[in-house]
Amino acid sequence: MQISIIDFILVSVIALIVMLYAYYRYREEKHKEEKLLIPKLESYKEKFLEEKENFIKRSQELKDKMEEVKKEIENLKNKYQEYPWTESQIKYLKTMKGSEFEYYLTTAFQMLGFITIDLPFYKDHNLDLIIKYEDGNKTEYMAVDFLDYTEIKKLNEKYIEDLLQGKEKYKCNKLLIITNGNLDDKIKKFLIERDINFFEIDQIVRFIPSINFFYRYEELKGSFHNYEILHKEAFDEVLRREHWLSEVEEQLIKALEKKNESTYNRG
Repeated sequence: MQISIIDFILVSVIALIVMLYAYYRYREEKHKEEKLLIPKLESYKEKFLEEKENFIKRSQELKDKMEEVKKEIENLKNKYQEYPWTESQIKYLKTMKGSEFEYYLTTAFQMLGFITIDLPFYKDHNLDLIIKYEDGNKTEYMAVDFLDYTEIKKLNEKYIEDLLQGKEKYKCNKLLIITNGNLDDKIKKFLIERDINFFEIDQIVRFIPSINFFYRYEELKGSFHNYEILHKEAFDEVLRREHWLSEVEEQLIKALEKKNESTYNRG
């Protein structure tokens, strides 16, 4: 079937009308969008400013909470004697082994205000950590080995000599062996002859904070850590809002410039 010239012209006219209508609708929508752009950007700016202020306030509140907990921890360190050892705690202490025993004692030294330093290699020369402490105006270092009650049997002359080599390697002033068991008299004599300090179960109870004190310290430390995470998250939101504000303000400047240019051209 052939299309007549009249049909062709009619179809073309209809197509042109549709295209023109679509174009004018597009221009109309575009103009409407440009007209609403500045109020929309200003609304975003106001919203982000408000959110930024709220997150700044939240960040400061969390920082204050961190300071409060930090003071609680410092005050706690000065009154560990208010948390005396009980028979049940001593009984539990005697059953501690391996990493639990090491973690408790490492934290105990931290609770007492000492600085604990991890070794670059695990159990290097059988040592567990280095303790930094102040003795008057002099700073000293102590090499420490934690031996739970199941490990006392390996404490022989060769083992002790290896500990002393570690003490020299890390340039420590003293060597300390701590166990939740009891050493036999022969080993004690050997340690004393070599000027090696040692703590048995009785000395731990006498000089180291109790397990209840340890639990309270861990609780406060956990609270501080949680507040620290929340503070970081709030501060990150402040930075994010600052970035968004910068982008919105940049778009506002462009939109205002375009509006002024359009007004000038119409004038």
